[in-house]
Amino acid sequence: MIVKMKEIVLFTTARSADEAILKLGELGVVDIQEINLPMNGILERRTKAFNRSEMALRILKEHIKKKKGARKRIKYVVRDPKQLVDRILKTAEIRQKCQERLDDLNHQLDWYNTWGEKVNVKDIYHLQKKGLYLRLYLLEKSMANSLGQKYTLVKLQEVDGKILTVLITQDETEKLDHREEPLPKLPFEDVKQQLLRKNRQLAEVEHFLKDQTENIKWLEEYQLLLKDQAGIQQALEAMGDVEGKLKYLKGYIPKNTVVDFVATAKENHWGYHIVDPEKPEEVPVYIKNPKWISIINPIMKFIDIIPGYKEVDVSIYFLVTFALFFAMLVGDAGYGFIFLLFTFLLRKKLSGQMRVLIYVLSGATIIWGVLSGTYFGSEQIAALPILNNLIIPQIASFGVDNISFMMHLSFLIGAIHLTVAHGIRVVQYINSIKALSEVGWIALVWGLFLITEQLVLGQAMPEWGPWLFIGGGVLVALFSMESKNIFKSMGVSLANLPLSLISGFSDIVSYVRLFAVGMATAAVAASFNNMILPEGISGMGIVNLLMAAIALLLGHGLNIALALMAVMVHGIRLNMLEFAGHLGVQFSGEAYKPFRLISSKHLYNDGKPFVPNKYDNQ
Repeated sequence: MIVKMKEIVLFTTARSADEAILKLGELGVVDIQEINLPMNGILERRTKAFNRSEMALRILKEHIKKKKGARKRIKYVVRDPKQLVDRILKTAEIRQKCQERLDDLNHQLDWYNTWGEKVNVKDIYHLQKKGLYLRLYLLEKSMANSLGQKYTLVKLQEVDGKILTVLITQDETEKLDHREEPLPKLPFEDVKQQLLRKNRQLAEVEHFLKDQTENIKWLEEYQLLLKDQAGIQQALEAMGDVEGKLKYLKGYIPKNTVVDFVATAKENHWGYHIVDPEKPEEVPVYIKNPKWISIINPIMKFIDIIPGYKEVDVSIYFLVTFALFFAMLVGDAGYGFIFLLFTFLLRKKLSGQMRVLIYVLSGATIIWGVLSGTYFGSEQIAALPILNNLIIPQIASFGVDNISFMMHLSFLIGAIHLTVAHGIRVVQYINSIKALSEVGWIALVWGLFLITEQLVLGQAMPEWGPWLFIGGGVLVALFSMESKNIFKSMGVSLANLPLSLISGFSDIVSYVRLFAVGMATAAVAASFNNMILPEGISGMGIVNLLMAAIALLLGHGLNIALALMAVMVHGIRLNMLEFAGHLGVQFSGEAYKPFRLISSKHLYNDGKPFVPNKYDNQ
């Protein structure tokens, strides 16, 4: 649910503004809104310092090594984390240049391996100064033989199917119409010596970075401190100013935290003003749900959309329908067991919400797969007596002609889904005449469902069907808009109604994708099985069985990937477009981001960061 917010304005003296910001950070409930834009470069410098620490940590985490035996001594030790960040970034820069130089030297070494280690490139450059040019080429045998007598050529040995060819000319512009092999810059011995030096230098760089992984926790503490410093500076610069004597800021807090804020304000002698927000479109959105609903949060974060403050939180509806859509789109109990197994094996690497969500989606897929008799697309597995007895023929994937029923089921799910959306709006507008308009839309949705059944499946509309359009249309025309001029509002509603009906019809038909994609997943799985094992496994040798197993693994792996892509496209679309469109949710909100200090460290009076004690004596 979307938590109710309060708008606050806080006043403090200019002299105590820093302390007020620190107290607000400790309280951690105020989403501070900018009154003034940052003017000086302090915030920019602090943000840059944070970004540099993040880059240094990322570099070190790439070099984390498994510890074996006693802890190795760290050769490079500093008390200032900023100095260590600078050293790590400088080392990374040196590593990059060193690697680039190594690549160049290896390229020159390859040249000598091809043309000969005894070639002295200084002699070739000396001849160029005297007006005699040697141009080197690697030519196909047929091409080298076709050049004829037009050029002065020396053909050397064959290497990897190509002829080493030297063009000798006194004309600086004369070249063959082929790619010329560039000469190395250094003699062979110099290349070897520099390669040794650069490899030693690269090894030292890697050793340094691996050693400094011991300081990752220390730098993470430093990074948190930098993040707090940047947040404090941003909050300070965002404050309004009254003649240099008074500072004030504007923000939003959850309604249930007002008591704590007021207590802190009184304790620190702040002035404050708390009111209900006047502009809902500017209010940050704080969504707080029970744990069992919050498991959908990873998906909501992935699609990165938030309802507006006055809109409806769709989390619970998304969770229920997404699990159903996931089950229907994947539709294979075998795939569901794979998801379940991988989640169990990787449970320590997944967040709690993600882990439980995948368990729910896997369970739903397994149930649907069992009821539809789908196990890795194999009819033979589904035909086993125990499993066969669990199949519901109307939704079975194999052996029955149930296409009409599955399309009917998809349209029915769509009608129910959209009815829930308009039912929620009835509750929203319960004290307004617009609630009657939403009741009208429910009637229209079911009228469109009957039309869809008639046009697509040939099911005759019942005699009372047209009354759904008549009654629903009247309610929508009369009560869609609240206006003093009833005739004007009716005219606007009637003008919009045809396009809305066409859109509603399209929305219901759109749910047929649940059946179509699910059927395609099962069909592709069955096709892989038939291609790889057309006559089963009887009579197959060990090698053939192994090759078949690899082919099945690749085939079903591809099918699983396609099914998951379909879930992300179709499963999310039906919730975010069709359902949300009828619910009137535009996802126009901005997330509630309270200003909160997260570091346990503090600052010295001169602004320098505090360094953990365990490093002070190193």
